[in-house]
Amino acid sequence: MSALPKLNATPKHEMVIPSTGKTVMFRPYLVKEEKILLMAFESQDEKTAMKAMLDTIDACVQGDYTKSKLTTFDIEYMFTQIRGKSVGESIDVSLICTECKGKTEMNINLSDISVDVPKVNNLIQLTDDISVEMRYPPFKVFIDNFKENVQETEFGFTVIRECISAVINGEERIDINEVPSKDVEDFVDSMNNQQLQNISKFVE
Repeated sequence: MSALPKLNATPKHEMVIPSTGKTVMFRPYLVKEEKILLMAFESQDEKTAMKAMLDTIDACVQGDYTKSKLTTFDIEYMFTQIRGKSVGESIDVSLICTECKGKTEMNINLSDISVDVPKVNNLIQLTDDISVEMRYPPFKVFIDNFKENVQETEFGFTVIRECISAVINGEERIDINEVPSKDVEDFVDSMNNQQLQNISKFVE
């Protein structure tokens, strides 16, 4: 019995991951990925939809990147680029005026979308001897900690903890990934109000 032929050669396209500046190759998503996306969006479960977007990116993208380190703006940009090459680069949207509530129809070319990542100082001084290295919150944080009734304060502290990449104590650099999560929580809890505000500004 003959094997079924492959229907489509999958073209490869380039894109740059906004948070790292690294170039990766990607292909359009196929029916197998589209089915998962449609079922996820039809479920109207936000966590399921977020996970489906991340899994689609992981299935379609090849190159030097780590899925768990992709930021929220990486995911939104990368998914938009993949969608554009999969079902069409042009979409029609209705924009609603905040003042008169009137609708304006617009056509947007997804390939024209870009992400401008602001240059910020990711080293925050807490005391004369102690500072923290910050990072953008990974999208995975939102998936892992998403709950329907989660309190904003609780989620905010979770994001702050996940944004700390390392603690610099004098000459010593302590990688947060090598520290128990309870110790990181205790470290954040021991901050005074001003120190927390300095970190919160980065997160915002």
